[in-house]
Amino acid sequence: MKVFKITLSLLFLTSLCFSQNIVLKFIGDNDDGISFIGYSEKFLIGPRGFSPGERELVFKLNQPAVIKCTHYKKPIPIFALPNEVIEFDFNEKGLIEYSCKTNKYRATESQYLNESFEKYGVAESFSDYNELKRIRSINKMLKNFDPTYQKEQEFLESNFKSGKVSKEFYSYFKMMYWSLIKTNELEKGTVAPATISAIEESFKGADSLFVVDKYRSLVGRYIDKTLSKSTQKATLFEELTFVVTTFQSQKVKDYFLFKNLNFALNDPKSTTKVDQPSIDLFRKHCKDQEYLDAINLDLQPKNTPFVLQSKIDKYKGQLVLVDFWASWCKPCRAEFPAEKALMDKFPAVAFVFVSTDQSAAAWEKAMLQYPKILNKDNSFLLTKSEEDLLMKEIKIYSIPRYVLFGKDGKILHKDAPRPSSPDIEKLLQRHL
Repeated sequence: MKVFKITLSLLFLTSLCFSQNIVLKFIGDNDDGISFIGYSEKFLIGPRGFSPGERELVFKLNQPAVIKCTHYKKPIPIFALPNEVIEFDFNEKGLIEYSCKTNKYRATESQYLNESFEKYGVAESFSDYNELKRIRSINKMLKNFDPTYQKEQEFLESNFKSGKVSKEFYSYFKMMYWSLIKTNELEKGTVAPATISAIEESFKGADSLFVVDKYRSLVGRYIDKTLSKSTQKATLFEELTFVVTTFQSQKVKDYFLFKNLNFALNDPKSTTKVDQPSIDLFRKHCKDQEYLDAINLDLQPKNTPFVLQSKIDKYKGQLVLVDFWASWCKPCRAEFPAEKALMDKFPAVAFVFVSTDQSAAAWEKAMLQYPKILNKDNSFLLTKSEEDLLMKEIKIYSIPRYVLFGKDGKILHKDAPRPSSPDIEKLLQRHL
């Protein structure tokens, strides 16, 4: 278990900071509408995109973090510590190159990541590899998949020994590869007892290992795999009880108590029943106030129905572009920078944002990340209403979706072009 000793001693020290930021600073000429996701041990933050003229993105992260580009052709992660300002651009191959004026290692780590990607492709689990196999085939980006990442790990070791990557970087990616290997082993038809033992042994150091996003995913997969051994699907109460009785780390307990209850409450794909004993169990054992507040907000009855027509009526005499989106929808949020540019270019057009989130907490948290775009006057949470005949006419089955209303309040286009499309400007100009 040598890898855990390394990771514990290095990552734990750097995760003791509070209320700190990691700043991405774009120093190139054309960001190409690029957006990023920051992976924290509490919440998935993002995607975040650069608005026209914007040169910096700030991620509130108080531990070592990997920030990833959302574009599948630019998958190079950025590794940073709290309080670092990362300057980045794209090289002639379209890959991200970054550096940090206060940390000499970031530039050579960036070189290592690009070389590793060009030699071996993206480091991902077997299920992720299969999911992207078709799109890679279309774009002629196929790669050989090694479930043990032997060459990748050897390359990491050689760069560490030659002093090209920092200890905290080495520890993070060493643990990432270990987590991916164990995740692949869990996907086998018959899982070896040694795999389960190794994962369970790692729980002793879970408090500090939890900073690695692939480790969090591994633990989640372990929970699912263990609970699926039964012939019957586990109830929510059984899921939460398993979390409480399995993990000593309060951080891990809080994370998976929230994750499982939040999924059951808010994910449209969930068929899990949320009962009062499960809610009581969550409230008793979860000690993280942010998680508690989020669930309590989602449990509040939504007394005020959303009626789209009443929002449109406020803007009689103006064109109104309605954006249907959700906090979990990456394509929706990736359009925000282009949409901000439209808002600046067409001040006579009203922009209304309607979130289809099931979770009020997720919606409110996402709103705070886009203060230049979303506010209490133009952003609303969709709730069911029998009175909303306009919503029944529009029929929102998928997002992102954009609907354009004329100055008379009537629908001009039920499925308008996305903000990033040149066609949307032509459409707005035509009806102004």
